[in-house]
Amino acid sequence: MRYNLQQCRRFIFSKTFAVMALVSTALLLIFWYMLWASALSGRTALDKSFPELTIYLTVCCIIGVIFAARAVYRPPAGKTPKYVFEVFGHGFCLGLMLVLNSFDVYVYLFPDKTVQYVSDYDVVFPGPSRGKSGHCEAGIWIDAPYSHRQKQLCTNKTDLFLRRKQGMDGVWVTARVNKLGTYIVDYTFIYK
Repeated sequence: MRYNLQQCRRFIFSKTFAVMALVSTALLLIFWYMLWASALSGRTALDKSFPELTIYLTVCCIIGVIFAARAVYRPPAGKTPKYVFEVFGHGFCLGLMLVLNSFDVYVYLFPDKTVQYVSDYDVVFPGPSRGKSGHCEAGIWIDAPYSHRQKQLCTNKTDLFLRRKQGMDGVWVTARVNKLGTYIVDYTFIYK
């Protein structure tokens, strides 16, 4: 079926097109946020005592219950109780997408102070996991004393060869810190 110019104009200025454009924009923004937040989490060490997983699950369950409650009070015709559980699952997943890595983003965006300190380090081969694409070529374990943890950063052999000389047994770390954790901005190999 061929569309003429008049039909195309009607579609572009219709409510359907506006809703599709709005939903597509929202999904692209959520996808961008998820990529950005996961990149930040590679350099963020949250405080050991912070109940991150508990808060994530609680928020996801609350959003899932809100979706399920709407499905119970306004059910579409002919839908079974299985539908309510499906809607709960959709709400849970949406909540997980929005809240996952949110504390890492908070540490990055709202630091109380920027600190510099000397730390010991360990180089390991292979480095941290990159998900489905395997591992980094090398990894560096750096202490994050403000969050009482160690953080493994991704690097490669070439970078190690260029930045680290024989006898450099410490690393000078620049980090953004707040009460939830530490975001490692940069590190430089040094002689202690």
